[in-house]
Amino acid sequence: MSAERIPRMTDSGQPSSSAASFVHRFRNGLYELQLSPGIFRRIEGLLEEFAQSHPNLRGSYLSHEVDPSYFSDGSYGWEAVHRPHLQGLAIEGETLFEFLAFANGFRMHSTPLESIVNIEELWMEPASDKPFILRVCIYHSFPAATLLYAPTGETQEAAAAFVSRLKYLRGF
Repeated sequence: MSAERIPRMTDSGQPSSSAASFVHRFRNGLYELQLSPGIFRRIEGLLEEFAQSHPNLRGSYLSHEVDPSYFSDGSYGWEAVHRPHLQGLAIEGETLFEFLAFANGFRMHSTPLESIVNIEELWMEPASDKPFILRVCIYHSFPAATLLYAPTGETQEAAAAFVSRLKYLRGF
């Protein structure tokens, strides 16, 4: 699976997700990246700290499809563009966490849900014989955006479900 939403329902009917499950799935995705042992161990440590600090998630999303604009400024190196990558988003409490693993590194970012000022879903057909692509831009009140890129039906379903949950939690 190249993208997934990790849904869970609590006894009260509220969606929930275990951070341990999210971290386990993210860690499994890391093997595909063929990271150096040092980077891999560091990422594992950071993910374990996250799982311990934030045990119950309100929503999560994992994808091997990462928007190319994340790597367009060249600061991550050519390997980041041409080798596999992994993106994970998790909502815990009133915070959105983003994890981005790539060939030679790892980026973690957190932002309050209240900083989200707009969510733009762009469905585009690159050519008449090509499938639709979904690109979601989550705009923040500061100069930044969180991006989801979903070029296949499976990834689009996962992205759309996560975005729907995020809109609900944000009150859009």
